[in-house]
Amino acid sequence: MKTPKFLRDLITSPEYMDKNSKVYAMADKYLNLLYPGTAQTDATGRMTEPEYDMTLAQFNKAQDALEAALEEAKQEAEAEYEEAGQEIDIDAYVELEETIDVRVLMPLGTIENKQLDVYTLDLPEDDEDTPKNKTRRVWRWHSEDGDNTCDECASRDGEIYESEDDIPLIPIHPNCRCTITEDVIGPDGRTLSSKPYSSKVKEEKNEIEKEVKNMKMSNEGINWLKSKEDKVLDKNGNHVVYDDQTKQPVPEGAPLPSGATIGYGHLIKPGEDFRSGITEQAATELLRDDIATAERAVRDNIMVPLTQNQYDALVSLAYNIGNGAFASSTVVQYINNSDFTSSKYPSLESAWRAWNRTQGAVSNGLINRRNYEWNMYNNGTY
Repeated sequence: MKTPKFLRDLITSPEYMDKNSKVYAMADKYLNLLYPGTAQTDATGRMTEPEYDMTLAQFNKAQDALEAALEEAKQEAEAEYEEAGQEIDIDAYVELEETIDVRVLMPLGTIENKQLDVYTLDLPEDDEDTPKNKTRRVWRWHSEDGDNTCDECASRDGEIYESEDDIPLIPIHPNCRCTITEDVIGPDGRTLSSKPYSSKVKEEKNEIEKEVKNMKMSNEGINWLKSKEDKVLDKNGNHVVYDDQTKQPVPEGAPLPSGATIGYGHLIKPGEDFRSGITEQAATELLRDDIATAERAVRDNIMVPLTQNQYDALVSLAYNIGNGAFASSTVVQYINNSDFTSSKYPSLESAWRAWNRTQGAVSNGLINRRNYEWNMYNNGTY
């Protein structure tokens, strides 16, 4: 079951770092409701994928909690309008934010696919000019469930977009079979009609190709890279020194281990002192300094124009595998020469994904990173 957007927003909020906050309490409540612990083990004690997400009773409890939260929000809004001496039909502004596909264990032992509905209030800034009984058109993403469904597709399943401009490009990846429906939503938030939508095909997302020598990694690329690197924060949200092997903060006054790191994967060099921690802005600046050599590796070795998303993906690859490995890679040869062929790696994609080993062993983490980078390079997906 994918994590719904409202819950992702909660657990990525800065307030979630404070265990005494309302955001933390709300996130903890829904984590327990939506992931009630159905993990199973096989005969060897290894964890296996459960056949279902929750029981029928747990499903009903989760839906009741979501509806109760909506009712609470409606009552608070009505009270605010009443206090201001204004009248409003609150139900006219209830909107279906997203649906969550759930595999439910029924009382007789069968498993059924059901959907949890997540509603929100979209209240007008000026109620006088807003129709009371409006319908609206939205676009809903559907990803095909299966063993080959990538994380990018799975994370978007059920997402709702208010504008065609918000719809991500399809395909997400080669052989992507995701679809989008165009739905009409009534005043009560229920779906009145649904029809297939002719999805956007792959376009040049970043407008124009640019000469590589003049390029730098975009802010979007930096934010993406930050999401893929480790970090350790204190209760105030500042970055602290940690051991790169254990991912644990280094106690105050303790000697620095050989893998002492801070910010987004910055290995502390002799003479650098970050014992007091650094701010998010300083961590971002440190990351930009660190990737400067990877940017130079791309500029020095790629001889053809690139779009911004292609450049950002190549910088990520060079930053991860090292400048020397990047310069001599089959990836660079494929990009620079449209007629290049390799018997070992028959395509640019296979050459890119081949960088999936650490210390001689295949790494699931590197498989995922290469997948994300390839989606960025090939489809403009950050």
